[in-house]
Amino acid sequence: MVSWGYSFKKGFFIWLWSIVWGIVGGIIAVVISGGSLLSVLTSSDPASAIVGAVIGIFVGVLIGALIATIGLYASIVKVVLESVEEKKSA
Repeated sequence: MVSWGYSFKKGFFIWLWSIVWGIVGGIIAVVISGGSLLSVLTSSDPASAIVGAVIGIFVGVLIGALIATIGLYASIVKVVLESVEEKKSA
């Protein structure tokens, strides 16, 4: 049987990893979205550049969110499986 202290400790590690993956996903979203916004400033046709920038921002946020979500799920699986092996070997 797993104790509450052990469960909260593992939950805390998962929470920390979720923060890390949120930061990574956010940085990726900002880089992609920033590149899209930069294209508006350097474009000669502002109307099409704005449409492209909106699409670029949407794609950037979508990719960043996917990376953060998949990274969080991978962290949960990693911590759980390490905990099972740790308990099995003890």
